[in-house]
Amino acid sequence: MSIWYFLSVWLHVILAAFWIGGMLFLPLVILPGIRNHPDRIRILYDTGIRFRFFGWIVLAGLLVTGLLNARLRGFTLNADFFSVSNYGRLVAWKIGIFTLILLLSGAHDWVFGNKALEEMQEAADQRLRLMARWSGRINLLLGCMMAFLGLLLSRGGQLPG
Repeated sequence: MSIWYFLSVWLHVILAAFWIGGMLFLPLVILPGIRNHPDRIRILYDTGIRFRFFGWIVLAGLLVTGLLNARLRGFTLNADFFSVSNYGRLVAWKIGIFTLILLLSGAHDWVFGNKALEEMQEAADQRLRLMARWSGRINLLLGCMMAFLGLLLSRGGQLPG
């Protein structure tokens, strides 16, 4: 394996840690810390906007390093690769889950999240706030699934059994 492969994997792990860590930091640290703060909505909005900016950069980096990792390991991403081996099937699962993460992140960032903050200001119906909360939780779960699949791939792509 080349040094480029190890650097790409290292960057992939750092980016994944940022992504999952950020999703844990917001509900476990920020939200409880500002629960009774008079500017709670503004702080939540500013924090969300800042994380959204870096989050999409991280997602792009994860896509690039993920594809680069496969290429540097000598894999050709074609139908045979995805259907013949456990390793290929796990990579296919990662790509599918990553696609779900992208779709859910887009909905969370540009639909549910912004409108949920508006609802908080107006004390309106809380449906979008609930959708924003659950879309974030589901994304965290999907991110943890991706990390587990990455661990399996780093161990040769064998499912535990």
